[in-house]
Amino acid sequence: MNMKIREILAVLAVSALCGCTDFLDVVPDNIATIEMAFNNRANAEKYLATCYARVPLYGNQHENPGLTAGNDIWYYTMEDHYFSNTWAFGIANGLQNVSDPINNYWDGVKGGKPLYQAIRDCNIFIENVSDRNRVTDLNETDRRRWIAEAKILKAYYHFYLFQLYGPIPIVDVNLPISATEEEVRIKRDKVETVVNYIVNLIDEATGDLPLKIQNEATEMGRLTQPAALAIKAKTLLLAASPLFNGNTDYANFKDWDGEPYFPQEYSTNKWKLAADACEEALKTAIEAGHGLYNFKEESLTNLPDGLMYSMNVRQAVTERFNRELVWGCGKSYTRDLQCHCQPRLAAYQIEKEYTCRGMYAPTLDITEMFYSSNGVPIEEDKEWISSNGYSERYQVATATEADKYFVKEGYQTAKLNLNREPRFYGTLGFDGASWYGHGKNNPDDLYYLEAKKGQVSGQSSLALYSITGYYAKKLIYYKNIISQTSEVIEEYPFPIVRLADLYLMYAEALNEATDNGEFVPTEVYTNIDIVRERSGLEGVIDSWKKYSTSPNKPSTKEGMREIIRRERQIELALEGIRYHDLRRWKLAKSTYNNTFVRGWSIDQENTEDYYVVRNIAQKKYSQKDYLWPVKYDDIIKNPNLKQNPGW
Repeated sequence: MNMKIREILAVLAVSALCGCTDFLDVVPDNIATIEMAFNNRANAEKYLATCYARVPLYGNQHENPGLTAGNDIWYYTMEDHYFSNTWAFGIANGLQNVSDPINNYWDGVKGGKPLYQAIRDCNIFIENVSDRNRVTDLNETDRRRWIAEAKILKAYYHFYLFQLYGPIPIVDVNLPISATEEEVRIKRDKVETVVNYIVNLIDEATGDLPLKIQNEATEMGRLTQPAALAIKAKTLLLAASPLFNGNTDYANFKDWDGEPYFPQEYSTNKWKLAADACEEALKTAIEAGHGLYNFKEESLTNLPDGLMYSMNVRQAVTERFNRELVWGCGKSYTRDLQCHCQPRLAAYQIEKEYTCRGMYAPTLDITEMFYSSNGVPIEEDKEWISSNGYSERYQVATATEADKYFVKEGYQTAKLNLNREPRFYGTLGFDGASWYGHGKNNPDDLYYLEAKKGQVSGQSSLALYSITGYYAKKLIYYKNIISQTSEVIEEYPFPIVRLADLYLMYAEALNEATDNGEFVPTEVYTNIDIVRERSGLEGVIDSWKKYSTSPNKPSTKEGMREIIRRERQIELALEGIRYHDLRRWKLAKSTYNNTFVRGWSIDQENTEDYYVVRNIAQKKYSQKDYLWPVKYDDIIKNPNLKQNPGW
């Protein structure tokens, strides 16, 4: 962070910051000075919009490291013009560095938002609007709400930095221009200090937020009580996780007083605090009217059950401001994301280079992660094992009439793509897969992908294709239309947190808070099963008892830990969460280093040759990658800052 204090005379242009929500979309131009910024309600609201405008673009694959920095997806190249600013994918390719860090959210360069500048803006807003002699035409109710929003945003920006960098400097108030050189050389705070600061700030402000948005025409995306409490829950869950809870890997990472930045003693109580926070967030969200998305209820569309279930998880992400969305901001760059994901579905789309790029490619690791149609892992499904379905999963089989809503009847595809759970088909497209929507909403007349080389959806040139043979269907709104004469791509607020995430967070925290490893609280199953039921799956206990080779796995804390972690990776696949989950669980190193990035042999034309697994890349992840580097220049400018270990 550049610690030189600059005179703050101008507010950044809101229009240049790409409005965060419908609320920000109506905010006009710059304000010339701080005095003018708070001389009336209208100008103060513009400044509040500026505070919101720093929220990271979660749907921007160039900026959101959760989307592309792991092995969830892979691109065929980093060399053409579409990838000139694909910073996060550079992290996946081992290009993170200290001289000019990628996705630098500390300073706000190389695909990162300037979050310390965002915190400064929030502090300016809070200081001025808290002064009852300023913004005199602002009523007290709105004044308290606006101050609360700025405080929650400030807490959130600290959380985002904490998630990436670990111990960070807390900036509660802005330093005056008269501050001495030593005063501006602030230090990093300990992990527990940072967590307590975020949580206390949220507790202080949440009560002044509305339970839900009343003016949906102009305020969607602004913070509510459920959103604030969800940020608190995420913070405490992160603090309770192995990366930050008694992590002795950082025993020698110490502050200037010689004390470890990381707590060295594991605490079960941190999981209990996280569980309480998740419970509070869930109850408040439900009270506010949030619920799991149901395609049948919200679209008034009748489809075959399996297809309906597959649409639930897809539309929970892409349906604008649906009831499951606890917090999401604006368009989040999701037009570009959808174009990167969209495969060609018809021959005329071969010419649609800008809208049908089809190169955002989920990997084979993600494909194999999903359950069988019985709702258990394919490697422990008794039916898959007894029929050699698992050992022969890369071999070719022919789709039958029973598969027709998911895979084209009579089409040859990998066994891996058959007899899978509905979320598999709602999340992924592949050779032979059905594609509901995009002008074809009759389940008996759907688009089907044909993705081998030379086919409509496959590699037809040296550019714009899926390197793995899979496509991110989940991130594409089903009502988009790409015809010969028009292109309609509806953007959506990419989820920062949705209700299914909260249910699974609560289940995880409850399970980990249990002292007895042979006892699992009933609420753990309840919170997982409600998410599974939405996708047409039986409860955990019944599914494992009936179908798994490890029927007793759900009966222990350790077994449920494995189930919960996999459930999160399935339900939230491709939403940018798995990368951070693997980091906080301290599983990133083993997960990424123990396998290649894999896909099908997409440069082959015939079926047998196409369905040969190909190693595409080898990700390398070391211990230092768990915490991101602070730019070397920042360490030089401020000797009080300490670099993260290994950088």
